[in-house]
Amino acid sequence: MLKELNIEKKDIITITGAGGKSSLMFFLARELAKIGRVLVTTTTKIFVPERENFEELVVEGKRIKGKFKNIYVYGKKIIDGKIEGLSEEEIMNIKNNFDFVLIEGDGAKRKILKSWNSYEPCIPTITTKVIGVVNLDIGELELKEENIHRFEIFKDNFYNFIGERATEKFIIDYIQKGEFFKNYSSGKKYIFLNGVDGEKYLEKFSLAMKICNKLNTSYEFILGSVKERNIFKFKPTDAIVMASGFSKRMGQDKLKLPYRDTTILGYTLDKLSNLPFYNVYVCGREEWIKRITKLYNFTYLENLRASLGQSESIKLGIKNSQGEGVVFFTGDQPLLSKESILKLYYNFQRYGYITIPKVQGENFSPVFFPESKKNELLSLSGDVGGKEVIKRSAMIVYVEFFRKLEFMDIDTPEEYSEINNFY
Repeated sequence: MLKELNIEKKDIITITGAGGKSSLMFFLARELAKIGRVLVTTTTKIFVPERENFEELVVEGKRIKGKFKNIYVYGKKIIDGKIEGLSEEEIMNIKNNFDFVLIEGDGAKRKILKSWNSYEPCIPTITTKVIGVVNLDIGELELKEENIHRFEIFKDNFYNFIGERATEKFIIDYIQKGEFFKNYSSGKKYIFLNGVDGEKYLEKFSLAMKICNKLNTSYEFILGSVKERNIFKFKPTDAIVMASGFSKRMGQDKLKLPYRDTTILGYTLDKLSNLPFYNVYVCGREEWIKRITKLYNFTYLENLRASLGQSESIKLGIKNSQGEGVVFFTGDQPLLSKESILKLYYNFQRYGYITIPKVQGENFSPVFFPESKKNELLSLSGDVGGKEVIKRSAMIVYVEFFRKLEFMDIDTPEEYSEINNFY
């Protein structure tokens, strides 16, 4: 988390929004307390934390001892179980006694969504970073008064969505219209998509990635779960489909073979159209592949050097890729499920290393590569794939699966027959 936010000593971080601000603040405080003294305070009000979350709580001149070293919570006074916050001047007067300052600069009365009054959020001018919190659990709630702080203001801004469930379209609109960073322009801005957890974590992850892919903004995205202490930076990731092969063992173009109500390649592209990749590129050498690629609004890349081997598809894809990460699909794995691809994608986003599916000790594709491996991939030649880069890499994430058949690709008539008989 510290790396994702580029946190340095003397940073002053204000947290706004709704749906996990206090939890995020104390999560950050615990991490930062390993390397320095942390001031935790607010410009609004926060609930009095448990003693396990601080070394000292300082209010009204009193010092209450806690149990977590290096975290110091400051406020003016306690009213009805809440700490009343400090003014910017008061924070200025004490900030030099600490290595890091964390400020909750927004109130939401424990509701998962909010709109902002004219004086909100309360972001001190000395702030170096602002994190706006959006909780993805809103996707399971109706947009009505009991779930929303400052509902009257919310109604004016989002009247078309009232009474509905929060969709992807709504969340994008909410982030664009939201005032997480109002009157703040001097430092770094982040949106944290919280709540990628629980039984539906892949569904929430997919939603988060769609949102990140569609928003061109002046701020950065982080996502994950405070509850599971798992937070990572969004990395736009491109999918590259290698469809330039000659199908020599099949004796005919295997990607053109019928499958379900389409072709082997068509089935792959249809699957990818429902997955949250930044861009999808198809490397091909035939007109029919170009046509089907355009049907899905993907980008067709003509591989004029296909006869030189698989590495040419890899290099063509990398040269055109705009993402920070990239994943290669062979185009002939029809049994590969969207859920398995999302599981790989999630682990790639979480760790940022080469990410490989493994079944019973054997590696399969698709494989995700980080931006740091692009130059090595560009240096490949001949009929070799990413295995050469993988062999030279120390940092690899293996994601375990149970069915080899799911990752089977089709090279022979017998394998094609097996795939068709599976369902």
